Amino acid sequence: QLVENKVNVYDTGIFNSAGCGYDGSGMVVAVLDTGLDSKHTAFSPDNFTSTHLGLTYDDVASLVEKTTAYDLLKGITVDDVYINEKVPFGFDYADKDPDPYSTHNNHGTHVSGVIVGNYLEHIEAEDYTGEFVGVAPNAQVAAMKIFSDVMDTARSSWILSALEDCVILGVDVINMSLGTSC
Repeated sequence: QLVENKVNVYDTGIFNSAGCGYDGSGMVVAVLDTGLDSKHTAFSPDNFTSTHLGLTYDDVASLVEKTTAYDLLKGITVDDVYINEKVPFGFDYADKDPDPYSTHNNHGTHVSGVIVGNYLEHIEAEDYTGEFVGVAPNAQVAAMKIFSDVMDTARSSWILSALEDCVILGVDVINMSLGTSC
């Protein structure tokens, strides 16, 4: 006998959570990866409809001096690490700066989009036409860049620093899709 797994997915292959009563509101997902293109429309506060925030500007302001990020770059303020309501925290632990944007790898942006993205404009790319919605489009994302722009690796100290800040910030979920080729 065959077992069927009927799952409601978008054309992108991402689980369609619409109608399940869960959209991520009030949740913060930390993505420890190559970084985030926080200017991408999928992470725009204009496409973010949650009224219940897991991390506010004031929350980050009260915690920033307790973070490992602050220890790595003395003097950073909430205005350095708070990007917007959708991305309330971003830091590059590898290159020790408050810009989580990667100059050469968009894997972290892709992963973040699958989890919390919400791209409401019409997309026409390769074989796909449609809108892009992540699994939890009303969750916030903390962009924890743990891969350097100048070397192709993530050191344990960078990963551990980001994990410590996840605890300090009180994130709800930590995603690390780390790996290496054989």
